[in-house]
Amino acid sequence: MLNSNEWQEKHDQFLSNSQNLLCKSEECLSHLEMIGDDEDAIEGLLTNLLKLSLEAQSASIESLADFSRKLQQWLSEACQYPGFSPEILNTLKSCLELMSWQLELIDPQTGELLMDCDEQQALLAKLSEISSISDQ
Repeated sequence: MLNSNEWQEKHDQFLSNSQNLLCKSEECLSHLEMIGDDEDAIEGLLTNLLKLSLEAQSASIESLADFSRKLQQWLSEACQYPGFSPEILNTLKSCLELMSWQLELIDPQTGELLMDCDEQQALLAKLSEISSISDQ
């Protein structure tokens, strides 16, 4: 974990970069809502989630890094099947909204994100459940 002086130096850049990556991810998701198998949108979403994971890892925001990484891994596997159901797209949107909300909860003085990961785990489980149902 970064000490508070290191975090304060990094905070503004991390927050700006992360918000930008989430905004780009939301744009990709909007494209997927219109064209369910848009390869550019899928690739953009995968890239942005990976970058977000690396940004969060670099800033020692482990829960956000882990969530981004797991979501990116799920999406990487799921995109092997054509199209996404509206329920999957809505759940992905909820994941991005949660990440955005979590960015706002990071303590600007210490860089700590004090929270449990229950909602993250619930959304990932829902994605897995929905995708296994839609594969059948």
